[in-house]
Amino acid sequence: MATPTRLANKTMWALEDIIAGCLSARAAWRICQDRAQRTMDPLLLAKLGTISDDLARIETTAREARQGKYTETE
Repeated sequence: MATPTRLANKTMWALEDIIAGCLSARAAWRICQDRAQRTMDPLLLAKLGTISDDLARIETTAREARQGKYTETE
């Protein structure tokens, strides 16, 4: 059985930075969502939902890549 190829350190570091950036963006997203809910802005809430989905997709892809996996998405 072949041993899986290890990712280069710089690649691992870059993926860690991407994941950390997603966490930071998620914190800012929560602030915006709270404000949008207080003002009851349906358009902003809809766009924030799209952003949340995109952040989740980016974070999942980075976490999988860090483990040497890749799942093709639509």
